Amino acid sequence: MIKNIKQNLLWQEGKTILIKIAVLIAIAFLIKSTVFSIFCLIVIWFSFYFFRNPDRLLSEIDQLDIISPSDGKVIDIAYNLDNSEYAQKISIFLSPLDVHVNWIPIDGEIEKVEYKSGTFAFAFTPKSSELNERNDIVIKDSKSRKVLVRQIAGTIARKIVCWVKNKEQVKLGQKYGMIKFGSRVEIFLPKNVEIKVKLSDRVIGGKTIIGKWPC
Repeated sequence: MIKNIKQNLLWQEGKTILIKIAVLIAIAFLIKSTVFSIFCLIVIWFSFYFFRNPDRLLSEIDQLDIISPSDGKVIDIAYNLDNSEYAQKISIFLSPLDVHVNWIPIDGEIEKVEYKSGTFAFAFTPKSSELNERNDIVIKDSKSRKVLVRQIAGTIARKIVCWVKNKEQVKLGQKYGMIKFGSRVEIFLPKNVEIKVKLSDRVIGGKTIIGKWPC
C-alpha cells in the first residue's frame, strides 16, 4: 500500500495538495458535515486520479520510431519547411482527465533545457505555444538528429515540472516531467521525419508512435 502511494506523483509533486486535503478532512471531522465529507472524498479521489503514474511497457519499438511525449488529442500538425531543424510540429492537448506525465520520445542526450514564464491562455489555442508559461527540452541522438519537446501550461495548469538536466543521457519512454491540471505538449521534428498521426487522433504518452526517422 505504502509503495503504491509513493509511486503516485501526488507523493512527489502534490505535497501542497496533500496538506490542503488534510485540512479539509480535519474541518469535515470537526463540523460533522456529511455533504462536506463527501466533497472531501471527491477531492481526494480526483487528486490521486490526476497524479496517477502508469508504467507503460514498450513493445515492437525500433530505433527509427519516435513516440508521443504525452497522452491527449492531436489538435494541430504544422509545417515550416524553411526550418530544416524543426520543420514539423505536432500539438497535443491534455484534458484534466488525461495522464499528465511526460515521456522522452527518443534515445539521446539533453542538449538544452529552457524555461520561460508567460501568460495562461487556454492551452487548446495556437497562441498558447508562444505566450504561455512553457519549458523546452532539446534531445540529440547518436546521429546528431534533434527533437524539441515543449511543455505548455494552460489556464488551469500553472505548474510545469521537468526532472531532466543538460547533458543528461535519456532513453525513449523515460518519464521526464509533468504539467499539472490541463495543458498542451508540442513536439518539433526535422522535415525528414515521417509523421504517423493525424488530426484528432488520441495518443498515449510513451507508447504511441507519432513519427519515424528515415532508414
